[in-house]
Amino acid sequence: MDSEINPKYQSSAAIVEQVLKQVLSVVVPGISVASLCSYADSLVSAYTKSVHRKESEIERGASYPATVSVNNIIQNCSPSASEDTLLQEGDVVKIEVGAHIDGYVASAAHTVVATNHPGVVVEDRRADAISAAYYGSEVAARMIRPGQSARNLVKALGLVAAGFGCTVAEDTFTCQLDRFVMSGPNTFANRFNPDVLAPDFTFETGEMYTIDCTMSTGSGVARASTLDPAVYQRDVNHQYSLKLRTSRALFSEVCKRYSVFPFLMRDIVDANQSIKAGVAECVKSQLLVPFAVTMDKKAGSVVAQFKLTIMCHYSGPIRITRALPMAGNIRSATVVPEGSEIGQILALDCGQAALPDLPRLKTLIQAPVPTQQQQQQQSSAMDTC
Repeated sequence: MDSEINPKYQSSAAIVEQVLKQVLSVVVPGISVASLCSYADSLVSAYTKSVHRKESEIERGASYPATVSVNNIIQNCSPSASEDTLLQEGDVVKIEVGAHIDGYVASAAHTVVATNHPGVVVEDRRADAISAAYYGSEVAARMIRPGQSARNLVKALGLVAAGFGCTVAEDTFTCQLDRFVMSGPNTFANRFNPDVLAPDFTFETGEMYTIDCTMSTGSGVARASTLDPAVYQRDVNHQYSLKLRTSRALFSEVCKRYSVFPFLMRDIVDANQSIKAGVAECVKSQLLVPFAVTMDKKAGSVVAQFKLTIMCHYSGPIRITRALPMAGNIRSATVVPEGSEIGQILALDCGQAALPDLPRLKTLIQAPVPTQQQQQQQSSAMDTC
């Protein structure tokens, strides 16, 4: 089975798993959201450079910048220093990481509750959202098998969401992968829309997919947040003759540094503020596409996310990224009955590709810590106890 999977997919998956584990280990109140994103991006860069070193000429790195989306934010959040926030006790934190080696992509996401009291059980609507996203991802994974239809997968996700009193978030997708392709022709929305024709195709042996299972306790309807887009991507199929010198300089720099994968605009403009004014024309001319930071339209809602990369094998679904368990303190009052339609899908087998051991990093990447003020507050609280 493993011989049928490109080893670069497996290397990418091992990196994603390791980075997720390291970032999740430092998710506590008082940690800066921007520092978590930067930490994850640094780890991805370092680990991708540490593997397949004999092929020094190949492209490698993040297939998507690391994002940390909190509470009702749905996706694409990698805040700048001016828009940074600190995690608070009880925040629902979604971390997404993507990596590629030579264009072979793996990505995954996980959701936890930021807390200094991991023994305290979470039983409220946060538990419903996290459980819905977790079980939704497990159901979807088991449906990536030859002959199963995308339409049935969308239906199943809707059933899981409804069972936990949640909704599938808008603008979240199951994406077909290929080398240097993150959204192939069989990509489809995970949220059922009665005004849009449901996907009507079946999965075939050898296909690769990422499944982004994002659930909300609110309406699931996405709207742009007040945060500026941080993630951009080139539209390599679009051409335009830019008029402004700053726009030409900006786009030239983007083309030198990035191919088809999304990137952080601040990595370009922070080094040369003079070309920042060129962003507007590049976006207007559709040479660059911004990824809006979206949030649930309903105030006070909670959004959770689990994401995985999977292969449709003739013997059944084979996970490329390894499943990390849902936190033990998450306990929704809703239980999936074994005999239900969803329970029967969860009982199906789902294989796991072997992942290689990663080399030890030669240079230590310092993990972020809570702010000094937060640390003092935590220390005072412990002294009081």
